[in-house]
Amino acid sequence: MQEINLQEVENKKKKKSDKTSYKIIFKDYMENGCHYGRTKRFLHPSMKNFVMYGKNTNITYFNLKKTSENFDNMVNLLKKILEDKKIILFVGCKPAAENAIKKIAYEFNMPYVIYKWIGGLLTNFETIKKRILYFKELLKKEESGELEEYPIYEMQKIKKELEKMKKMYSGLINLENLPDYVFIVDLNFKNHKTAVRECLKKNIPILSLSGSDNNVSIVYYFIPANDKAPKSIDYIIDSLMRRIKQI
Repeated sequence: MQEINLQEVENKKKKKSDKTSYKIIFKDYMENGCHYGRTKRFLHPSMKNFVMYGKNTNITYFNLKKTSENFDNMVNLLKKILEDKKIILFVGCKPAAENAIKKIAYEFNMPYVIYKWIGGLLTNFETIKKRILYFKELLKKEESGELEEYPIYEMQKIKKELEKMKKMYSGLINLENLPDYVFIVDLNFKNHKTAVRECLKKNIPILSLSGSDNNVSIVYYFIPANDKAPKSIDYIIDSLMRRIKQI
Protein backbone atom coordinates (compact mmCIF):
# COMPACT_ATOMS: atom_id res chain seq x y z
CA MET A 1 0.00 0.00 0.00
CA GLN A 2 1.29 3.45 -0.93
CA GLU A 3 2.12 5.60 2.06
CA ILE A 4 0.20 8.85 2.34
CA ASN A 5 2.37 11.95 2.63
CA LEU A 6 0.52 13.96 5.30
CA GLN A 7 2.65 17.06 4.71
CA GLU A 8 1.78 17.02 1.02
CA VAL A 9 -1.93 16.70 1.84
CA GLU A 10 -1.69 19.61 4.27
CA ASN A 11 0.12 21.73 1.67
CA LYS A 12 -2.58 21.00 -0.92
CA LYS A 13 -5.29 21.92 1.60
CA LYS A 14 -3.47 25.16 2.39
CA LYS A 15 -3.14 26.05 -1.31
CA LYS A 16 -6.83 25.32 -1.87
CA SER A 17 -7.74 27.37 1.21
CA ASP A 18 -5.52 30.24 0.05
CA LYS A 19 -7.19 30.24 -3.39
CA THR A 20 -10.66 30.30 -1.80
CA SER A 21 -9.57 33.07 0.55
CA TYR A 22 -8.17 35.12 -2.33
CA LYS A 23 -11.41 34.70 -4.29
CA ILE A 24 -13.45 36.06 -1.37
CA ILE A 25 -11.05 38.97 -0.86
CA PHE A 26 -10.97 39.81 -4.58
CA LYS A 27 -14.77 39.74 -4.70
CA ASP A 28 -14.93 42.23 -1.82
CA TYR A 29 -12.33 44.45 -3.47
CA MET A 30 -14.27 44.50 -6.73
CA GLU A 31 -17.65 45.09 -5.10
CA ASN A 32 -16.17 48.17 -3.42
CA GLY A 33 -14.47 49.44 -6.57
CA CYS A 34 -10.95 49.05 -5.17
CA HIS A 35 -9.67 47.65 -8.49
CA TYR A 36 -10.21 50.79 -10.56
CA GLY A 37 -7.20 52.85 -11.56
CA ARG A 38 -7.16 55.95 -13.72
CA THR A 39 -6.82 56.15 -17.51
CA LYS A 40 -3.52 55.07 -19.04
CA ARG A 41 -2.31 58.60 -19.67
CA PHE A 42 -2.35 59.33 -15.92
CA LEU A 43 -0.47 56.14 -14.95
CA HIS A 44 2.68 56.95 -12.99
CA PRO A 45 5.74 54.86 -14.03
CA SER A 46 6.27 53.69 -10.43
CA MET A 47 2.83 52.02 -10.55
CA LYS A 48 3.36 49.98 -13.73
CA ASN A 49 3.96 46.72 -11.88
CA PHE A 50 0.75 47.02 -9.90
CA VAL A 51 -1.81 47.49 -12.66
CA MET A 52 -3.26 45.65 -15.64
CA TYR A 53 -4.88 47.01 -18.78
CA GLY A 54 -8.49 46.26 -19.64
CA LYS A 55 -9.36 44.94 -23.10
CA ASN A 56 -10.75 47.57 -25.47
CA THR A 57 -10.59 50.21 -22.75
CA ASN A 58 -8.29 53.01 -21.71
CA ILE A 59 -8.78 52.31 -17.99
CA THR A 60 -6.14 50.68 -15.80
CA TYR A 61 -7.10 48.07 -13.20
CA PHE A 62 -5.14 47.07 -10.14
CA ASN A 63 -3.61 43.62 -9.92
CA LEU A 64 -5.61 42.56 -6.87
CA LYS A 65 -3.14 39.86 -5.88
CA LYS A 66 -0.51 42.55 -5.37
CA THR A 67 -3.05 44.81 -3.68
CA SER A 68 -3.87 41.99 -1.26
CA GLU A 69 -0.20 41.23 -0.58
CA ASN A 70 0.62 44.87 0.13
CA PHE A 71 -2.49 45.18 2.28
CA ASP A 72 -1.38 42.22 4.45
CA ASN A 73 2.10 43.72 4.80
CA MET A 74 0.62 47.09 5.72
CA VAL A 75 -1.47 45.44 8.46
CA ASN A 76 1.66 43.89 9.97
CA LEU A 77 3.60 47.13 9.64
CA LEU A 78 0.91 49.24 11.34
CA LYS A 79 0.53 46.62 14.06
CA LYS A 80 4.28 46.80 14.78
CA ILE A 81 4.25 50.63 14.77
CA LEU A 82 1.37 50.67 17.27
CA GLU A 83 3.03 48.06 19.48
CA ASP A 84 6.19 50.19 19.54
CA LYS A 85 4.03 53.15 20.64
CA LYS A 86 5.07 55.24 17.66
CA ILE A 87 2.92 58.09 16.41
CA ILE A 88 1.14 57.97 13.05
CA LEU A 89 -0.35 61.16 11.66
CA PHE A 90 -3.33 60.22 9.44
CA VAL A 91 -4.02 62.61 6.55
CA GLY A 92 -7.11 62.71 4.34
CA CYS A 93 -8.09 66.26 3.39
CA LYS A 94 -10.26 65.23 0.45
CA PRO A 95 -14.01 64.80 1.13
CA ALA A 96 -13.90 61.14 0.02
CA ALA A 97 -11.37 60.28 2.75
CA GLU A 98 -12.38 62.48 5.69
CA ASN A 99 -14.69 60.05 7.53
CA ALA A 100 -12.42 57.03 7.09
CA ILE A 101 -9.31 58.90 8.27
CA LYS A 102 -11.07 60.34 11.32
CA LYS A 103 -12.40 56.87 12.16
CA ILE A 104 -9.03 55.08 12.08
CA ALA A 105 -7.33 57.92 13.96
CA TYR A 106 -9.97 57.74 16.71
CA GLU A 107 -9.71 53.96 16.85
CA PHE A 108 -5.99 54.03 17.62
CA ASN A 109 -5.89 57.40 19.42
CA MET A 110 -3.72 59.03 16.76
CA PRO A 111 -3.57 62.60 15.40
CA TYR A 112 -5.21 63.42 12.08
CA VAL A 113 -5.72 66.17 9.50
CA ILE A 114 -8.94 66.20 7.46
CA TYR A 115 -9.78 69.87 6.86
CA LYS A 116 -6.69 71.09 5.05
CA TRP A 117 -2.97 70.64 5.47
CA ILE A 118 -1.44 73.35 7.66
CA GLY A 119 1.66 74.70 5.96
CA GLY A 120 4.70 74.15 8.17
CA LEU A 121 3.01 71.51 10.32
CA LEU A 122 6.14 69.37 10.09
CA THR A 123 8.84 71.79 8.91
CA ASN A 124 7.88 74.53 11.37
CA PHE A 125 6.44 72.34 14.10
CA GLU A 126 7.45 74.50 17.08
CA THR A 127 5.41 77.42 15.76
CA ILE A 128 2.42 75.16 15.00
CA LYS A 129 2.73 73.68 18.47
CA LYS A 130 2.22 77.17 19.95
CA ARG A 131 -0.94 77.53 17.86
CA ILE A 132 -2.19 74.20 19.22
CA LEU A 133 -1.56 75.40 22.80
CA TYR A 134 -3.42 78.62 22.04
CA PHE A 135 -6.28 76.56 20.61
CA LYS A 136 -6.43 74.52 23.83
CA GLU A 137 -6.60 77.72 25.89
CA LEU A 138 -9.52 79.01 23.82
CA LEU A 139 -11.32 75.68 24.23
CA LYS A 140 -10.94 75.89 28.01
CA LYS A 141 -12.33 79.42 28.01
CA GLU A 142 -15.28 78.30 25.90
CA GLU A 143 -16.01 75.32 28.16
CA SER A 144 -15.75 77.37 31.37
CA GLY A 145 -17.94 80.16 30.01
CA GLU A 146 -15.12 82.68 30.36
CA LEU A 147 -15.61 83.85 26.78
CA GLU A 148 -19.09 85.12 27.66
CA GLU A 149 -17.48 87.67 30.00
CA TYR A 150 -15.62 89.35 27.13
CA PRO A 151 -17.05 92.46 25.43
CA ILE A 152 -19.49 91.36 22.68
CA TYR A 153 -17.30 92.44 19.75
CA GLU A 154 -14.20 90.72 21.16
CA MET A 155 -16.17 87.59 22.10
CA GLN A 156 -17.61 87.27 18.57
CA LYS A 157 -14.15 87.72 17.07
CA ILE A 158 -12.65 85.01 19.30
CA LYS A 159 -15.55 82.63 18.65
CA LYS A 160 -15.14 83.06 14.91
CA GLU A 161 -11.42 82.32 15.23
CA LEU A 162 -12.15 79.32 17.46
CA GLU A 163 -14.58 77.78 14.96
CA LYS A 164 -11.92 78.00 12.24
CA MET A 165 -9.28 76.54 14.55
CA LYS A 166 -11.56 73.63 15.45
CA LYS A 167 -11.55 72.56 11.80
CA MET A 168 -7.79 72.85 11.51
CA TYR A 169 -6.48 71.76 14.92
CA SER A 170 -9.04 69.40 16.51
CA GLY A 171 -7.22 66.34 15.19
CA LEU A 172 -3.84 67.64 16.40
CA ILE A 173 -4.78 68.53 19.96
CA ASN A 174 -2.65 65.71 21.45
CA LEU A 175 0.26 65.99 19.01
CA GLU A 176 3.19 67.01 21.22
CA ASN A 177 6.07 65.91 18.98
CA LEU A 178 6.68 65.29 15.31
CA PRO A 179 4.97 62.07 14.17
CA ASP A 180 7.08 58.99 13.45
CA TYR A 181 5.03 58.16 10.34
CA VAL A 182 2.48 59.93 8.16
CA PHE A 183 -0.31 57.92 6.48
CA ILE A 184 -1.79 59.72 3.44
CA VAL A 185 -4.76 58.79 1.26
CA ASP A 186 -3.92 59.90 -2.31
CA LEU A 187 -0.48 61.51 -2.56
CA ASN A 188 -1.59 63.38 -5.67
CA PHE A 189 -4.44 65.32 -4.09
CA LYS A 190 -3.51 69.02 -4.34
CA ASN A 191 -3.77 69.63 -0.59
CA HIS A 192 -1.51 66.65 0.16
CA LYS A 193 1.43 67.66 -2.02
CA THR A 194 2.71 70.05 0.64
CA ALA A 195 2.36 67.29 3.23
CA VAL A 196 4.45 64.97 1.06
CA ARG A 197 7.15 67.64 0.56
CA GLU A 198 7.32 68.31 4.31
CA CYS A 199 7.60 64.58 5.11
CA LEU A 200 10.47 64.21 2.66
CA LYS A 201 12.21 67.30 4.02
CA LYS A 202 11.95 66.02 7.61
CA ASN A 203 12.72 62.40 6.64
CA ILE A 204 9.42 61.16 8.05
CA PRO A 205 8.39 57.85 6.40
CA ILE A 206 5.21 58.05 4.34
CA LEU A 207 2.61 55.28 4.33
CA SER A 208 -0.21 55.57 1.82
CA LEU A 209 -3.27 54.32 0.04
CA SER A 210 -2.19 55.13 -3.50
CA GLY A 211 -3.97 55.24 -6.83
CA SER A 212 -2.42 54.53 -10.22
CA ASP A 213 -1.39 58.17 -10.71
CA ASN A 214 0.68 58.32 -7.49
CA ASN A 215 4.47 58.36 -7.32
CA VAL A 216 5.02 55.52 -4.87
CA SER A 217 8.81 55.56 -5.28
CA ILE A 218 8.93 58.23 -2.53
CA VAL A 219 6.92 56.32 0.09
CA TYR A 220 8.00 53.86 2.76
CA TYR A 221 5.09 51.50 2.06
CA PHE A 222 1.71 51.67 0.33
CA ILE A 223 -1.47 49.86 -0.65
CA PRO A 224 -2.14 50.09 -4.41
CA ALA A 225 -5.90 50.60 -4.83
CA ASN A 226 -8.57 53.09 -5.86
CA ASP A 227 -7.86 56.19 -3.76
CA LYS A 228 -10.55 58.37 -5.34
CA ALA A 229 -13.89 56.72 -4.50
CA PRO A 230 -15.31 56.97 -0.95
CA LYS A 231 -16.55 53.36 -1.07
CA SER A 232 -13.08 52.03 -1.89
CA ILE A 233 -11.33 54.21 0.70
CA ASP A 234 -13.86 53.29 3.41
CA TYR A 235 -13.48 49.57 2.66
CA ILE A 236 -9.67 49.63 2.75
CA ILE A 237 -9.45 51.70 5.95
CA ASP A 238 -12.20 49.71 7.72
CA SER A 239 -10.46 46.47 6.73
CA LEU A 240 -7.15 47.76 8.09
CA MET A 241 -8.79 48.52 11.44
CA ARG A 242 -10.46 45.12 11.66
CA ARG A 243 -7.34 43.19 10.76
CA ILE A 244 -5.07 45.10 13.12
CA LYS A 245 -7.42 44.46 16.04
CA GLN A 246 -7.65 40.74 15.17
CA ILE A 247 -3.92 40.12 15.30
